[in-house]
Amino acid sequence: MRLIRRPFAADEASAAKNFIQLGHRQTAIEAAVIAIQRQSDTTLAQPGCDPLTSELAETMRDWVTETLLQGAYLREYHLWEKDCKAYFSAMAQKNDACVSVKPKPNQHFVALVGELLAAFSVPTPDNIISDINYMRSRVNTMKHEAGLELEHFITDQEYKAAMSALEGFWNHLAGCEQVTMAPAR
Repeated sequence: MRLIRRPFAADEASAAKNFIQLGHRQTAIEAAVIAIQRQSDTTLAQPGCDPLTSELAETMRDWVTETLLQGAYLREYHLWEKDCKAYFSAMAQKNDACVSVKPKPNQHFVALVGELLAAFSVPTPDNIISDINYMRSRVNTMKHEAGLELEHFITDQEYKAAMSALEGFWNHLAGCEQVTMAPAR
């Protein structure tokens, strides 16, 4: 099987479409973090800002930013899984084939994606796959471990690294897609 894309077909599954959507969501998160910072700066710059307000403004800014990053990290991993399921199913259909996009018992989703990439004769970008697998592990820890521990929180750098890995994944697949003029099946 091969990864197939029709030129200029915005309504069909393509790695470029997933790459672009990921970029839009990432830009939205970055804009929200900037807006939160500006609001905090505005509050702190008000004349007569008392020490309690100053302390609360900074704490609130940090808490809201951290919450936004945690939610975005979780969401992006799960959207990657959903996008992969749709993408590989659509690519199999274009090859008049069918693939299972459900992991086998005791198989995690990233390993399944590795198998799907092999089925489409796409070389596995090991560094990207390992970064996404790290993201999967962090997401599972955040969701399933007992207690609210600071070491479970995602830093800004971890969020950016994860987004870079997801962008790299879709960019890699876009480069592996073969453009065809054949109609979609």
